[in-house]
Amino acid sequence: MSTVRLPFIFALVALTTGCDPRPAQDTPPIPNGFIEKEQFVKIHAQLQLLEAAHRQYMLKGDRDRARARYRTSILKEAGATDSAFNATYNWWYSQPEALPALIEEIQLHLDSLAMESPSD
Repeated sequence: MSTVRLPFIFALVALTTGCDPRPAQDTPPIPNGFIEKEQFVKIHAQLQLLEAAHRQYMLKGDRDRARARYRTSILKEAGATDSAFNATYNWWYSQPEALPALIEEIQLHLDSLAMESPSD
């Protein structure tokens, strides 16, 4: 084998093994209280809207207390606990290969909420 081919082979091996940094069997285990994807997307979208309202100073009075109260209300209405949401959130966000599709679903849900809301 010529010395010119050897670096090419090493580079090819490095590129092909480096493309998939995490094997499928390395997916973290599903946590206790896991929230199914469809429900998680809805909750996450509502919490994103809540955070946006908080950042834009749209919450009245004690904003931090109002944000906590609304967050509790959103989770309670969805039948989820804060710990279950956080565990599910951490599970999804520990999988970079799944994030683009998840974030796209959240964005689509937010878009659908915007289209459903009455315009002023």
